[in-house]
Amino acid sequence: MPTATSNIILPRDVAATIADKVKDSSTIAKLSAATPTLFAEHGYVVFNGAGEAEVLAEGQKASKSDADFKTVTAKTFRVSTISRVNEEVAYADEDSRLEVISSLQADQAAQIGRALDYVIYHAVNPRTGTALDGYTALSGTAVSVEETSDAAADLDSLANAVSDDYDITGIALSRKFAARLRSTRVKNTGARLFPEVPLNLDAGQVDGIKAATSATVNGRAISKDTLCRAFLGNFDLIKWGLARDITAELIPYGDPDNTGVDLKGSGQVAYRCTAHIAAAVLEPKAFAVLKAKATA
Repeated sequence: MPTATSNIILPRDVAATIADKVKDSSTIAKLSAATPTLFAEHGYVVFNGAGEAEVLAEGQKASKSDADFKTVTAKTFRVSTISRVNEEVAYADEDSRLEVISSLQADQAAQIGRALDYVIYHAVNPRTGTALDGYTALSGTAVSVEETSDAAADLDSLANAVSDDYDITGIALSRKFAARLRSTRVKNTGARLFPEVPLNLDAGQVDGIKAATSATVNGRAISKDTLCRAFLGNFDLIKWGLARDITAELIPYGDPDNTGVDLKGSGQVAYRCTAHIAAAVLEPKAFAVLKAKATA
């Protein structure tokens, strides 16, 4: 075979390229910078910021401070992606293992990126659409705002739900809500109220804050409508990073993705990319989620 079938640890420059391309499909990766993460259990100490300085008279005893802290432990999860290609592709690229890997980077990175959003926002396995045991969805712990017929008012409601206690650093948009913002017009002039939302809906900012658009926000892979339309808040309080080296593996035989089609029998090979991601939401109440009204 042109490439060994055992796991290949990707060189650091290739792994960095994959991690960077995650932004193409993950709103969290666009709005929250990755941080170096250990594979071992990692805890974050979070202060509530409620403390205030106290003015004391001479000899007066200090009163109890309202400042407090809690520890949030990042969860580490393994993401596996499989791409099938005709076996001729493997042989055509046999002169350079890196070229084989490079040709699959965009696809593999997009899958990893979508997984990050699905785990954080919905606590769902993106391939199966089923809930993940032991995971808590941000959609269930963030401050919930009900969607109305007025997209601009909904954006204000999201901001009001967060801004009194936390800084707002970004907004993750579903394509549905991005389209609503783009179609909102000024009544008197007919001009777009949010001209920064382009025709492809991939907004880089909305109303002065960073923005990212993806179908992961509403959970396209989930059969039941999540009702989620947008997440707004302090994305600096979402911590995530690669917990160990990304590995790539060439699989020439069998049915690794359980499709019922044998690789050798169909003239295919499969490439499996595995990443370990650690992620934590330090303060769910620093986020507001826009949800459509549930129908009976």
